[in-house]
Amino acid sequence: MHVSRGHCGRKRLGISACLCAERHRSGGPGTRRRQLGRSGRHRAKGGAQALQEVPLAIQAFDGEELKERNISTIGDLVSSVPGAFEGFRQSNGSRFYNLRGSVTQNGDSPIGYYLDDAPFIVTNFGIAPPVRFLDIDRVEVLRGPQGTLYGQGSSGGVFIFRTRDPNLKEFDYAFEAEASQTRGADGLNYGVAGAISVPIVKDMLAVRVSGGFSRDAGWADAYYGAFDGTPDETGVNVAKNDDIRVVALFRPADNVNIRAQYWKFRPRQGFTGFTASVSPPYFQNTAGQDGFSNGDFTLYSLTATVDFDAFSITSATSQLDGVFGINIPLSPSGSFSSQFLPSMFAQELRVNSNGSGPFKWLLGASYQNGSGPQENTLTLPGLVINADNDTLTENYAFFGEVSYELFDGKLVPLVGLRQYHDDRAFADATETLPTTKDVTTWRVNLSYLPSDDLTMFISAATGFRPGIVQSRVQVQSVTGAGVPTGVTLEPESSTNYEFGVKWRSADRSLNIGLNLYQLEYTNLQTSVTGSIANVDGFANFGDAKTKGVDLELRWNTPLKGFNLGFVGNFNDSKYTRVNPIVAAAQPLLRPGARLTNTLSNNFRVDLGYNGDIANNVNLFGNLSLSHSGDRLQGNGITAPSYNVMALTLGVRHGPYELALIGNNLTDERGPTFVGTNGPLSGSGPTPRTIGLRFRVTP
Repeated sequence: MHVSRGHCGRKRLGISACLCAERHRSGGPGTRRRQLGRSGRHRAKGGAQALQEVPLAIQAFDGEELKERNISTIGDLVSSVPGAFEGFRQSNGSRFYNLRGSVTQNGDSPIGYYLDDAPFIVTNFGIAPPVRFLDIDRVEVLRGPQGTLYGQGSSGGVFIFRTRDPNLKEFDYAFEAEASQTRGADGLNYGVAGAISVPIVKDMLAVRVSGGFSRDAGWADAYYGAFDGTPDETGVNVAKNDDIRVVALFRPADNVNIRAQYWKFRPRQGFTGFTASVSPPYFQNTAGQDGFSNGDFTLYSLTATVDFDAFSITSATSQLDGVFGINIPLSPSGSFSSQFLPSMFAQELRVNSNGSGPFKWLLGASYQNGSGPQENTLTLPGLVINADNDTLTENYAFFGEVSYELFDGKLVPLVGLRQYHDDRAFADATETLPTTKDVTTWRVNLSYLPSDDLTMFISAATGFRPGIVQSRVQVQSVTGAGVPTGVTLEPESSTNYEFGVKWRSADRSLNIGLNLYQLEYTNLQTSVTGSIANVDGFANFGDAKTKGVDLELRWNTPLKGFNLGFVGNFNDSKYTRVNPIVAAAQPLLRPGARLTNTLSNNFRVDLGYNGDIANNVNLFGNLSLSHSGDRLQGNGITAPSYNVMALTLGVRHGPYELALIGNNLTDERGPTFVGTNGPLSGSGPTPRTIGLRFRVTP
């Protein structure tokens, strides 16, 4: 069967070639990037169906599905991905996520984030990008190590956010406005966002500008002293977020795309995501001082893609600069301030095969040069502790994959390799302590495709995460607690063994995915409770193993317009080897004990509807229930399980859409992560929020 350049046909399934083909852009009206596998041509709503024949643990969500399911943040998105969970929420612009593993705040992120082809990398502090979803065309999530496919090592998985291209042929635009009320908040939440695309030279040059502003009213109070039922200030955790994206697409020839992009994010919030109590929500002992958690990130990127008959070349150059941090007031006149000023230059080059032959390949190289300065100050009466430090990194990698189709594409073996070199250093006012690491990781995969409706694969892959860099004060606090550590930790490595099955019925109404995996960590890095008040740190302590099951189901029911979805993860995660010195000082860290900061299970159920109720009038809706299992924290406290219910119900008439949106309908408060001020302290879901959303999408 002939396959046109850049597409992956049925039984033409080299993983690397498929994933690279997905990046190519058409740039015309209603642009939609090429799908992974031939099943993308038959794609119904639901990313899993579009990826039927790709032998990876992967999901994809198009922009329309994101809207209908009221997925507007990465936090909403992870509830729809098996094994993905929020590990920590410092603020609305500083959140940490993971896939199938444990979470630590510091260190490079175990998840790779790509905004189109540009990596979002905050050195030594792996936060997620505060992406607005209005102008998102598609999101892809790959679970497991992906270092042989992407320049960013991605030991746990990859999130790829693909935005809409400028329209090379005609003017187009989009607009949305939203207003809602959060239980206990001082006022309304509101936001506006939009996008406009203008062709400068038809079929050759166009510019698209998108962005928006939102303000969420505060719903937590502040007490200058201890809680007494009469707050000194109300609604102090007001959150604001604004962003703007400008992208220019230049196509000097049919096979050449050049895309320049500027993206600025500014998430801001009063105080932090941690309260002294989640029910009622409040901060105490502030002594009248203001707290904040603010961010300001700027990303520049330039991507060029050239398609030839036999292969395609993609070059992606980016620069990320940011300033973000927190200030926490401490009674009577103290505070803790932690500010980050990351900067990262990144260059990736990928070359992948095209065409319909049985041999598929990808070759790539990446280079990164950046720093992650931290300005940390703890101020107490008569005491000032300064813990400023910097993480310097200059690294490069070579990576690639090859596959070959046997027996008319029914059996496809694949091998991949990555060679990584990192020059990393701890630096402070007194000295610089350099380290150098050379690491080889790999992937092997064997897929079996007996028919269009069944895909089976087995794979093994290794991952790598650089060592955490921490301040001398953190080292002093951790060693004071009896745990050996240093300013630079040893890297963490992992091996993932996996068996996957994807099946769909002949009429495409039912899709089922099952992944069985065993994930083994070596030299795991984890947070450690320190001996100095409010100062915790990190240490290498041993090995761990996770055995898990990912489940996915999508059913277009016999009731016309109704569909049912389920995603879930169930796992057993335990330590297998622990340094005896660490085990003696930290009793939770012992062989056979549960892995801290992981969820033993999580799942999401969706009931959706989409159908016409009158001429050119469409009714749509989605009701979801997300469950997150309990979490054993590093301080020995277990955060209980919790459930969050959400609803979207709306009508469309031509380009106009009006929807009722509800988040956390049962008003679950948590906490999802327990703090140190009692069983109800910590972070939890935003209280019940109900509102209206209006969209215009011609």
